[in-house]
Amino acid sequence: MPDAGVCAVCSSAAEQKCSNCQSVHYCSREHQKQHWKSHKHTCAPVRVKVDPKLGRYVEAAKSIKAGDIILKEVPLITGPAQVTPAVCLGCYKLLEQSKTVQCELCGWPFCSEECTTLDVHKPECHYTQQRGDKVTITNYGDPHPNYQCITVLRCLYQRDHNQILWEKLQALESQCEARRRTPKWQSDKKMIADFICNFFKLGKLFSEDEIMKCCGIIQMNGHEVPLVEPEYICIFETISVVEHNCKANSNKSFTSNGSMLLCAAVDIAPGSHVTACATDPMLGTESRRHQLAESKFLECSCERCSDVTEYNTMFSAVKCKKKDCSGYLLPETFLVPILGITQCGDKKSPNDNRFWNCSVCEDAVSDGIIQRMLQDIARELTVTTQEGPDACERLISHCAGYLHPNHYYLADVSLALAQMIGQDGLRTLSDDRLLLKAQLCRKYADLLETLAPAETRLRGSLLFELHAAIAESGHRKSSNEGAVVFFGHLTESRKILMEAISLLRHEPPELPEGQILRQARVNLMQIDELISALSKEIPLSI
Repeated sequence: MPDAGVCAVCSSAAEQKCSNCQSVHYCSREHQKQHWKSHKHTCAPVRVKVDPKLGRYVEAAKSIKAGDIILKEVPLITGPAQVTPAVCLGCYKLLEQSKTVQCELCGWPFCSEECTTLDVHKPECHYTQQRGDKVTITNYGDPHPNYQCITVLRCLYQRDHNQILWEKLQALESQCEARRRTPKWQSDKKMIADFICNFFKLGKLFSEDEIMKCCGIIQMNGHEVPLVEPEYICIFETISVVEHNCKANSNKSFTSNGSMLLCAAVDIAPGSHVTACATDPMLGTESRRHQLAESKFLECSCERCSDVTEYNTMFSAVKCKKKDCSGYLLPETFLVPILGITQCGDKKSPNDNRFWNCSVCEDAVSDGIIQRMLQDIARELTVTTQEGPDACERLISHCAGYLHPNHYYLADVSLALAQMIGQDGLRTLSDDRLLLKAQLCRKYADLLETLAPAETRLRGSLLFELHAAIAESGHRKSSNEGAVVFFGHLTESRKILMEAISLLRHEPPELPEGQILRQARVNLMQIDELISALSKEIPLSI
């Protein structure tokens, strides 16, 4: 029997629920239609819940299919990144000194008269006018210190001008106590809190604690929006509560107007936690955990981090150097403490006594030796990926003697190589290079599906590259092997292209992946035309 509830319109007993969010009851379809105008702004197939240990998190209210949009959310606050050159404070485009318009009230530069009138500019305009002197920006192109405070000011402004928005911001995680022990806290205090108090003369209006909490809210919940160059920052109410997982079940993207989309990467069952990855999933476990500890004060112990083999991919494993051994080395666990470890020389690292053990011969190698080897490879990789495809191939060959074939460093350089091969067109590639490109794209698209199914932008891009390589290979073979072979390659290419389009279908045209999506749809029409033409040449039995 359906759950009983109270109609959102008339408060009478009701058993019917909104089929999307499962959280609002109605006594009739008429009342549901009547309520939709207000309900549509909060209707989503998820709900925010609270756990004593986790805090707030997002849970699926119903079955959600892979590819479905879970949430579409407008930001609470937008603003320039903390480190940025002079940008328009309306649309965030990079400013050129000769093409700026100053706000008549406060002096901050903009790209147009229209942008000076936008509501988003009110906070810094208000406090600059109160200060008594207009702002003068003379340095363009390089990071400008005056912009470090803008997004914080926009948060602080809400306390006295929009209490509801202020309360929503204050409900977000700020990690003030953990941040207080870091160099960034001291930097933010000097460059932001002291600047706001002294330059804007707001020391009596806002306490240091209020300013530093807003700094933390931005650091913990801010999302970089890559719709313009440089990227700007947005804070969201619900999507900011989505918990991290290194093998997330959802991914984030943006609409052209800066709203955020949270999309299901896999099927999500009712009652399941909705998760997103807050780090680069193509990093190894140690690197991911350290990045999360430094940026989010989180010691991740998700299923992927807990499994040293990372679902048997051996993504962090190194080769055993014992003669005639085919095994690979991994530590017993990567879940060692990170937070709270001091940087003092007299304090031992938690890994000092750790060993990496071989899966075959059980030989043990100290963590220090492994780390020195990985650091050497990392330095090589940084240089090599800028030197072209031949250098990348040499590094892959060299590292194959030290790392598992799936190792994340090999993945890094291999992905770069896959993108480099054929940059100037596939027609000029040798058959061997074309085959290598296809092999790399296929391998890492499959690996991503296992390790990080929510990494749809990268996987979709790889599949787009793969479809083109397969179609080109079929075209080359057709002259010798006939239309049947070409037809087979085209149908395989089309299938892969359709998957790429599905993975990228929510990407906006401003992003590279959105541009790939547009080209993919053009390519699909061309492939369909070719398949149709070839079908007339091939016997019906094929």
